[in-house]
Amino acid sequence: MQLSNPKTLAGVAVSLLGLSLPSLSAAAALFPASAERGQAVYAKACAACHGENGDGNGPGAGPLNPKPRDFTSGMYKYRSTNYGEMPTDTDLLRVVNDGVAHTQMPPWKNTLSEQERLDVVAYIKMFSADFKDAHPETIEIPEPPPSSPEYVKEGRKVFMTLQCWNCHGTSGHADGPAASGLMDSWGHSIRPVNFTWEHYKHGNDPKSIYKTFNTGLNGTPMISFAGSFLFGGNQAIDSATNASFSKAEVAELQAYLQSQPSDADINAMSDEKKKELEQRRKWALVHYLRSLIQKPNAAGWIQEDMELTR
Repeated sequence: MQLSNPKTLAGVAVSLLGLSLPSLSAAAALFPASAERGQAVYAKACAACHGENGDGNGPGAGPLNPKPRDFTSGMYKYRSTNYGEMPTDTDLLRVVNDGVAHTQMPPWKNTLSEQERLDVVAYIKMFSADFKDAHPETIEIPEPPPSSPEYVKEGRKVFMTLQCWNCHGTSGHADGPAASGLMDSWGHSIRPVNFTWEHYKHGNDPKSIYKTFNTGLNGTPMISFAGSFLFGGNQAIDSATNASFSKAEVAELQAYLQSQPSDADINAMSDEKKKELEQRRKWALVHYLRSLIQKPNAAGWIQEDMELTR
């Protein structure tokens, strides 16, 4: 007798051993990931939104904003790899497991078994030929230093210097001057993250935030800022560009920059010193952004939930 169903095989194995089979949602993976099995999982759990062909045009996709991921494009926002690269299997599995906040993509970790989740990741990769020769490598994410008022204060200056406010707003409310005109690579309107909300789409823990501005979000206006943190303190501050800030804040920014190494100083630094400066500024930005998070009241919860219908 041929047993092709992995669940049947698992049942036979545990019966012979006299063990009890765990529930489907908690069952551990017993076999290597299989795209063939994943096709059946995709059909029952994913196709309604992402489409039978993986193009994001399933029968339920019409009213959704943001739109379901188009797997055929090979562009994935949430990754631990460099900008423009493909995600790792672990990246894909994280999204399947945890879902995406402020969207209709639910977490599947308590609905599908581990085997099913691994299998559907293998199947999703079949939609894009870009996975065939991809050898994605994850970026290095060091352990974050503890937050402090000094880190938060410097992070505000980094936020201003890198002009994160142009999209995210001067106070992180996603209301910057460029926010309303942003489009993704599919021509859909897209909103920058509101840093004051409790939940970010890819997590608001320090490592997730660090990862996002280092990797960027493929297919969106959010590019990688990995190489932007070694700015020299000798740059001029344009008052017109920074007109959204008070004169006092612009003066504080100018004083901060004047206290920093110049471009020439940075060029003369050892690689170790450059990395130390870069990491300090990166974690300062992380801690500043996390300082903006507010525990929502009832009105805040309603506002956050409205993202689901935008």
